[in-house]
Amino acid sequence: MKTKHLFSVPLLLSGLMLLGLASCNSGSIVKRATGVPYEVLVVMDTNLWKGQVGEAVRDKLQESYPALPQAEPTAAVSYCEPASFNDFMRYVRNILLVDVNPSAYTKVSLVADKDVWSSGQQVMRLQSPSTDSLLWYLQGNTNDILAYIRQMEQKRYAQYLQENHNSLLAEKTRSAFQLDIYAPEEMNSSQTDSTFLWFSNNANSGRMDLIFYTFPAENADALEESHLIAMRDSVTRLHIPGSFEGSYMITENRFPVEYESLQNGKQPSAVIRGLWKMQGDMMGGPFVSYAWYDAPRHRIVVAEGFVYAPETNKKLYMHRLESALLTARIL
Repeated sequence: MKTKHLFSVPLLLSGLMLLGLASCNSGSIVKRATGVPYEVLVVMDTNLWKGQVGEAVRDKLQESYPALPQAEPTAAVSYCEPASFNDFMRYVRNILLVDVNPSAYTKVSLVADKDVWSSGQQVMRLQSPSTDSLLWYLQGNTNDILAYIRQMEQKRYAQYLQENHNSLLAEKTRSAFQLDIYAPEEMNSSQTDSTFLWFSNNANSGRMDLIFYTFPAENADALEESHLIAMRDSVTRLHIPGSFEGSYMITENRFPVEYESLQNGKQPSAVIRGLWKMQGDMMGGPFVSYAWYDAPRHRIVVAEGFVYAPETNKKLYMHRLESALLTARIL
C-alpha cells in the first residue's frame, strides 16, 4: 500500500502545509476497484453527514468541472455510514473517509492511500480534531481534494491508453510533428495535411475530436494567452468548417477562457480551457488545448481536444481527451 500525505493544517496556522510522501507495503491485492471515473464514496458519522460538515463535503466534491458550457459536478457522491462500510463498499475506486476525533488528532490532515482494499483504488482520509477546524478547511478556497481526484482519474485513464490506444494516430503525429501521444482507439476518422492533423471518433452521439498543429516561435513568449487564442482561431477558421457554406470554428468570446502557464521539466507549456462555436452555425461545445514551446525547432506545438455532445453531459468526454493530451511529449 502506498500512502501519500497531501497536506496538513495545524490549528494555529492559517495556511496549508504540504507534506512529503510516505509509503508502506501490504499483502497482495487481487480485486480491481469498482465504479466509474469521479465516483466518490464518502464514509463518515451519520450526524456529521446530516450536518454542516456533510453539506460542506458535498459542496466541495460537487464543484463544477472546469470549462463546460453547462455546470456539471466534478464528483458523483454517495454516502455510507461507518457501520455499513463492508467488504463490498471497500472496493469502490475513490473513497473519502472523514473522521473527527479530538483525542486522535491535533490538526486537520488529508492523507491519500493507494490500493488499500483493491487495486487501482484511491482512499483519502480527512481527519480533524473538531468540526470547526474541518469546516474552516472545507469552506475555504482550497481545491486540493478535487485536484487530487482529477489527477488520479487522469492517471488511471492515461495508464489504460498505454495499452489501448490508436496506433495510426500515434504514428501520424510522430511523423508529422515529432509528437508522441496515446489517444483513444476510436479516434479513427482522420483528415491530414502537412501542417494540420484532425482525428475524430465521428460519433453521432458524444463526438470527440483531436487536432494537432504547429507554428513558428523564437521564444516561449509565444505561449501568451491572447497569442495562442489568435493562432487557434486562425487555424480552426481555415481547417474546421461548419455545416453551412462559409461557417467555421472559432473560440467563443462571450465567456472567459481558463489559461494556465505550465513548466514541464525544462519545456515551457500552457493550457487553455474554454468554449468553441461555429461562426454561421448553431454548433458549439467545450475544448482543452495544450501548447508546448519546442526550443530546438523554434516552434509551438499544439494538441487540442474538443467535444460536440449537445444531447448529454460532456464531463467524461473531456476527461478522456485531456487525459490523452497529458500523455503527449515532444520527441
